[in-house]
Amino acid sequence: MQLTAFRLFKYRNIQDSGLVKLADRLTCIVGKNQSGKTNLLKGLQKFNPHDKSVKYDVRSDWPRGGRRNKNENQVVCEAHFDLDDEREELAALAHPVLPATRAVVTKNYAGQYSVTFPNYVFPDVLNPNDVERICANLKIPEMPLGEPFVCALGECIEEVRRSAHQGHFTQLAIQAELHRKKLERAESPDHLLKQNESQFVAEYVNLVGQISYEIAALLTIKRQAEQCIIKHLPTFIYMDDYRTLDGNAHLDQVLQRLDQPLPQDETFLMIFHLAGLDLKKLVELGHSSDPSTIRERQYDLQDAGEMLTNAIADRWAQCPFRVQFRADGQRFFTEIEELDKNIGMLPLEEQSRGFKWFFSFDLRFMHDSGGTFAKCVLLLDEPGMHLHPGSQDDLLRRFDAYALQNSLIYTTHLPFLVDLREPSRIHVIKEREDMSASVSNDLAASGPDEKLTLQAALGMKAAQRELVAHQNLVVAGADELFILTAFSSLLERSGRPGLADDVAIVAAGSAAGIVYRAIFMVGQGLEVVALFNSDEEGREQEAMLRTKWLTRYKNTHSSTVLLGNALGEPGDLGIEDLFSEKTYLRKAEEVHAAALTRAGVKSVAPVGSGTLAARVARGFAKVGVSFDQEAVSKVIRKELQELRKMPYLSDIGRETADKAERLFAFLNNRFST
Repeated sequence: MQLTAFRLFKYRNIQDSGLVKLADRLTCIVGKNQSGKTNLLKGLQKFNPHDKSVKYDVRSDWPRGGRRNKNENQVVCEAHFDLDDEREELAALAHPVLPATRAVVTKNYAGQYSVTFPNYVFPDVLNPNDVERICANLKIPEMPLGEPFVCALGECIEEVRRSAHQGHFTQLAIQAELHRKKLERAESPDHLLKQNESQFVAEYVNLVGQISYEIAALLTIKRQAEQCIIKHLPTFIYMDDYRTLDGNAHLDQVLQRLDQPLPQDETFLMIFHLAGLDLKKLVELGHSSDPSTIRERQYDLQDAGEMLTNAIADRWAQCPFRVQFRADGQRFFTEIEELDKNIGMLPLEEQSRGFKWFFSFDLRFMHDSGGTFAKCVLLLDEPGMHLHPGSQDDLLRRFDAYALQNSLIYTTHLPFLVDLREPSRIHVIKEREDMSASVSNDLAASGPDEKLTLQAALGMKAAQRELVAHQNLVVAGADELFILTAFSSLLERSGRPGLADDVAIVAAGSAAGIVYRAIFMVGQGLEVVALFNSDEEGREQEAMLRTKWLTRYKNTHSSTVLLGNALGEPGDLGIEDLFSEKTYLRKAEEVHAAALTRAGVKSVAPVGSGTLAARVARGFAKVGVSFDQEAVSKVIRKELQELRKMPYLSDIGRETADKAERLFAFLNNRFST
């Protein structure tokens, strides 16, 4: 099952976190220090912790100032799950089909779970298949019996079955004695028949007593469904201590401290557990000078290194490595070979800080997940704080890999750990007026500290603040930025209106980049108009931003624009369509002049439909020449850069100037005045 949402109640500084809806399997929660991030994760961890000694404690976890209202029955955590493999097990309980696809599980301070199925109700009755199994031996025996006895026995069996299916196990105990008397009265006068009947009556009474006992132990279909969900709950693993492992130790000293191990001993013992090493045996063998014993010891260490390598190293194709263990007397060494660097084995201590951090993190997760790396809810409190920005970016990629088979929630106040690629993953934790904490995916509701983190993630640092205005036109890339900036300048110098002076143009890098860039800017209270090309990708991304995100910020004036709608032209249009077909084609032929000459071609005609650049590319392909759109764009940008110094529009043509003026008028009207 996969965690899709959670909510905490009355846990430390969290009165009600609000329902935190998770973005698929990876969620980032941004918040300042002391805002409640740790409480949020620890409150969630205790829902089903890896360490079973970690429990909700109403004495220490109840919010301060509310001691008179302490209640063991108070629900602390509500978790929502999408069902997966467990649906097959639940299907055996439902008839005729199982429409249940989701479950909501709560846990109170007393540690009691409660399960509901939002789209299905399991009946609170016994499973008839279980009852039939228990009653299977309740039948008329194959032996000579009198007809009155058989008739009375049939009535008794029917009554017992009816009571069993109704779950009346106390009634069954009463019926056993009543049926004894009824059957004895129906016994045959024939001596042989009476002997058989008397023998069976005793067996029957014992059988009904056993049925009563087993029925009492049965769970209803509802309770079985609830137990199925509780049994399959994922393990919640909380990590906030990201100590890097030491690669060497004195084995005999670690053994002496087993009752009270040091922190570094605990990490070593974890390595031994994962690699299948026996500390006591290694210490004993380390005292021997016998060559065969030394070889046996080294063989165990080599085998353990291979075992750990197979379990961990091949999970990360981007950085494959091999683990090797060595021992000299009581001194133990861990060595690593990064296979793509060809520098051989090096002690763990000599590896980069980033590598040691990732290696230690992987081992800890492997240990806490029982070696599976899967089906867990991984809760990471401020990971990567001591990694440099490059390694923090590597950490985001690791998170993607972990989230393939786990739900991962992490908290941070570090800009480089805010993943701009997926804005739906980002939530902010904020303090209410009463100092309690809540979580929201409304980025506009973030506090000053969270805003700074999000702005830094966007690159809007103090030295760059002039790059972002209150009103912003967000476009896909450098081509759009250069062309629109140059055209606006040329129009204005020719006495015609361009883009409004207080609007800044921001290049997002791609159509998808427009979406997350616009979301973050709107979330910071900035006004945004997002301009998309009118091609398939542009229409898809525009619809996503308009329907999925901007609807959340109803009080803003931000909006989306498709280029074709702004120009009043149908079909697929890109920024190059501001130019006339003749002008753009001339530039393309100039850039590809040498290739066209080699192909024996003097000119090219656009082919098919779509954006101008796409039609020109197909025309070049038709004559056997590969079209380099980026090279054409560079020439156009260079010429536009030079045109910015000129006072007239003649070089771009009247058609282009009219289109540009029409576009800017449309865009200006989209901004608030």
